[in-house]
Amino acid sequence: MQNASGISRRIDHCVRSLAAQDNEAALVNLFPAMDKTAKKRRRKEGVGKRIREFIRDEEGIISAIATSNILRNINIDGIDFPQAIYKFGRTSILHEGELNPRLQFNDSGSIQIGKVWNLPSSYITAMCVSVVIAPENAGEQLSNPPQISVLGRQYNLNELWGQRSKIRELVCEVFENENVLD
Repeated sequence: MQNASGISRRIDHCVRSLAAQDNEAALVNLFPAMDKTAKKRRRKEGVGKRIREFIRDEEGIISAIATSNILRNINIDGIDFPQAIYKFGRTSILHEGELNPRLQFNDSGSIQIGKVWNLPSSYITAMCVSVVIAPENAGEQLSNPPQISVLGRQYNLNELWGQRSKIRELVCEVFENENVLD
């Protein structure tokens, strides 16, 4: 990719890592793209707050894509989804070089939330899509974009850059509720 931004390069590597079923490498590449996107949205906020708020903004869409359900505002022992992803995922990978054992991803599609947050690996894909569809990233492109299925619809990933409203409408259509993400 010539002249690709940091966001599109990181997303490209994230997608390739997901295809290779390397969840940790996918996250290593996803978090900088997420941070740069969140910084566009909340320029004055510190890194932790802006990433957690980005995840909180997109939590409904992320869970819909990951699980075909809307899961929001889950809080176990003072830890909610944005905090778990930031604290046990992003911060641990950045500072320790690996996921905290309290955050795990599985390929069985099961969810287990408690002391350990064990989520389907589809959550990584959904968080990647949330970065792609962020309006702040309109105009980004991948040189060799994959096809991706979002709630049963196939898209060329390049069609989705900055298209949050398109995916929001799709979620509302699938759930037959125009207010499902409010």
